[in-house]
Amino acid sequence: MRFRAKIVDVACLNHFSRIINTIAKLAKTCILRLTVCKLYFILSDKVANGGASMWCELSQGNFFDEFQMEGVAAEHNEIYLELVPENLSRALKTSQSAKAVKIKLTNKHCPCLRVAVELPSLSSSSRIVTHDIPVGVIPRRMWNDFREPSVPDFDVSLCFYIP
Repeated sequence: MRFRAKIVDVACLNHFSRIINTIAKLAKTCILRLTVCKLYFILSDKVANGGASMWCELSQGNFFDEFQMEGVAAEHNEIYLELVPENLSRALKTSQSAKAVKIKLTNKHCPCLRVAVELPSLSSSSRIVTHDIPVGVIPRRMWNDFREPSVPDFDVSLCFYIP
C-alpha cells in the first residue's frame, strides 16, 4: 500500500481544511477510503443505537496537484484507514500560510498519515512542519461495512427570489 498527495493551491488547501474541520466536529473517528480518483470520509455508527451516518466524497483532482495511490492489490486498488479527524484538522491548522502540504502514508513504528507543511521563511530556505497522525488499517474482509449507503430518490425544488 502506498499513498502520497500534495496540495499547492492555497484555495484548494483552505477548502480541504474547511471540509476536514466540519468532519472533525461531526465524528470522533471516521474511515478514510482512498481510491485512484476519489477520497471518501465515512462515518457509519449504528443508527439503531442513536448513531449518525455520514458519507463525504471528494474528487482528488479538485484538491490535489499530485496524487499517487496503490492499494492492497491490483484487483482491490483501495486503502481503508480509520483515523481521528480532529488530529488531521489540527495538523492542517498550521497550513494557513503554507506554500505546500504533502500527505503521505507511512509505517515507521505504526501506520501514520504524515502531513508535511512547507511554510515560507524570510531566508531562501523553507521551514517544514511535520505531523504524524496515527491511523488504523482496515482489513479487506471489513470493507463491505463501509459501502455507499442507499439513498431513496428525492424530488426537491427550491426557488429563491432576491430583490
